[in-house]
Amino acid sequence: MTRLTLAVAATFGVLLVVLAGIGAAAQLRLDRQVELLALKEATLVELAARRADAAVVNGPLAVTSWARATGMVPAPDAAEVVAVAPGLPPLAPAPLPTPALEVRTVWR
Repeated sequence: MTRLTLAVAATFGVLLVVLAGIGAAAQLRLDRQVELLALKEATLVELAARRADAAVVNGPLAVTSWARATGMVPAPDAAEVVAVAPGLPPLAPAPLPTPALEVRTVWR
């Protein structure tokens, strides 16, 4: 064998070992990513269960039942409802002087 053939074979062998090392490192990182994704999924399931447990204590239905138990009633069921501004909205606003700040209110 010539010297060039030996150098090429040695270079090929070294590059093959380096490539195998890179492949092994990539495989380890892929395994770690799969583990992290599984952990994320388990954490999301646990979070959903914890939120369901918390809704029993401070969710809308729990607050509604607590309010009814303490004698509170929803506003539509109240005996007296007072309208704050029962009149009609103004038709045309008064003109403002020219440099002025204008704020419009939506009447519903």
